[in-house]
Amino acid sequence: MKTPLSQKTGFFAEYYLKLKDQAGPNCESDIAKLSACKSDEERVAYVEKLPWVQAGDANLVVNQEFGGKNAFLAAEIKERATAAFKAKKWLEAMVLYTRSYVALPSENVAEIRVVLANRSATLYHMQKYQECLIDIKRALDLSYPKDLIYKLYERQARCYMALKDYPHTIDSFKKCITAMDHSTLASDKRAKLNLDAMTMIKMLQNDPRTAKQEAKQQKQKIALDLAKPVKLENEFVSPLVRIDSNRQEGRFARASADVKPGEELLVERPFVSVLLEKFAKTHCENCFMRTVVPVACPRCADVLYCSEQCREEASKKYHKYECGIVPIIWRSGASINNHIALRIIASKPLDYFLKLKPTIDEQLTPEQLISLPKDDFRRVAQLERHQGERQPSNFFQHVLMARFLTHCLRAGGYFGSEPKPDEVSIICSLVLRSLQFIQFNTHEVAELHKFSSSGREKSIFIGGAIYPTLALFNHSCDPGVVRYFRGTTIHINSVRPIEAGLPINENYGPMYTQDERSERQARLKELYWFECSCDACIDNWPKFDDLPRDVIRFRCDAPNNCSAVIEVPPSCNDFMVKCVTCGEITNILKGLKVMQDTEMMTRTAKRLYETGEYSKALAKFIDLIRIMYEVLAPPFPDFCESQQHLKDCFLNLGNVYTLD
Repeated sequence: MKTPLSQKTGFFAEYYLKLKDQAGPNCESDIAKLSACKSDEERVAYVEKLPWVQAGDANLVVNQEFGGKNAFLAAEIKERATAAFKAKKWLEAMVLYTRSYVALPSENVAEIRVVLANRSATLYHMQKYQECLIDIKRALDLSYPKDLIYKLYERQARCYMALKDYPHTIDSFKKCITAMDHSTLASDKRAKLNLDAMTMIKMLQNDPRTAKQEAKQQKQKIALDLAKPVKLENEFVSPLVRIDSNRQEGRFARASADVKPGEELLVERPFVSVLLEKFAKTHCENCFMRTVVPVACPRCADVLYCSEQCREEASKKYHKYECGIVPIIWRSGASINNHIALRIIASKPLDYFLKLKPTIDEQLTPEQLISLPKDDFRRVAQLERHQGERQPSNFFQHVLMARFLTHCLRAGGYFGSEPKPDEVSIICSLVLRSLQFIQFNTHEVAELHKFSSSGREKSIFIGGAIYPTLALFNHSCDPGVVRYFRGTTIHINSVRPIEAGLPINENYGPMYTQDERSERQARLKELYWFECSCDACIDNWPKFDDLPRDVIRFRCDAPNNCSAVIEVPPSCNDFMVKCVTCGEITNILKGLKVMQDTEMMTRTAKRLYETGEYSKALAKFIDLIRIMYEVLAPPFPDFCESQQHLKDCFLNLGNVYTLD
């Protein structure tokens, strides 16, 4: 069973072991009494009263930490960045300037604007012109020194020129000429720069493309907002998806009509999401997008943002309580699931939960649940927790973690200057509840890493998130959908036809093509506490490498809607084959013709994929799967391969990072 102590070592694991040592001979019997508690509130209250737990709180003091902000360290890193810049080591210089910027305290405005300007120069040499323009704008917004501002405007003009944006190039050169009045440039250098700028302005004013661009920009009323966060996509639940429930399967997704391969069934933003620590210096904490020109938090050096907008959104929502606490969570050894539980609470004010608390356990139908506001805590609070199957020791570990996370919230100012014990206990019980449903309902957010030299591709886990609607989909070892991500937004698309009335299942990890049934069943039992009864498990389908290549699996096409599979060797010379289930005759000639046609289609689709034309390749693989599925029955090697290619196409439409 997974617990808050299952992931890795850290000071929380040490605290737990020390606590059990201090408890003495009564430890196990005290923990066993948790079985008498009927609610999370009772469990928290019981553990709070244990004398040895109270005594152990001295080992669990949480205070905010802001050690990452250090002007002296920032200055030292800036010197190294400048040395790298002079040596034309552009990438090294850019990384060091970023580190210097992040380390600077927010009051050191003069140093911040210089570092940003220097980073913009590095980006210009790296030919990252859009990113360079972002840093120039930030330096200008911080009132860059008047005697040096002409440099920024000249660099700005050069960037626009490289981007072939001639109206803005002219505008920036004009600003450069005006700004030279305040410069300390020698008269000859000033005259040369002035002449160069005037020459460029005159040349571009006579270029017919300039007038066309200017007219287009005015028509579209282009407002240059260079540092944009990832655009929020509209959430979407297809009318093909219906959420049902029954005693055996719980709540699950069902096809309300026939689903074709490639259909988009769900687009959902997370209820909350948390970035892994190892990506905290490369990705935006708020939207998970990689960023070359990050924005720093003014108080801590632990997280980065892709834009001022993402920083403001995070600060208003949750980071105001996590600022200075994040390094403690990392150092504790708490898993990302634990951090998600804290962020669920941090994302809403205390009063919200106090008012909502009396209604949280009111049972809602699937229709009522998905019709709640997107940010309503009840959308996640009523997800599966398996409370009745938990052992007292499991509850005890979860209560201890909930208490630690509540201490973190308290240190971050969540409860105000004078926390009320009853309110702290209520929040602790909700953290405990969150830890339980998160255990079974978290999704890994992924980024596709492409290695250009070898052509290899690999999905990398960069964070975790809760998707309330997707969490209602059940598992299959032969899933009918694939999921991919744009930022933190998840997209769910079908990868084979799904008949009306049948479940729309996703995959929780184990796939029949990769793992034996016994391995899949053991893993699902350990992680999700259920026994899988999908077709691949019931019929014990072979792994992909073990699929028979000496038979073709045709569907019986009898008019009596027989669902049997007719297995025929490729060397079979009879086109009319009798179904042993229904006794009717099936003409397999159509199926054999499909096999021939799909060979050429597969080669075309693969060629499109290899040249990076993923949308076109996607359309081809969708056609392949549709055609094969009409006459052939999985598991079948060619069908499995086409499904995997289809999934790869979708992954390439999401978060992608190309490595040299």
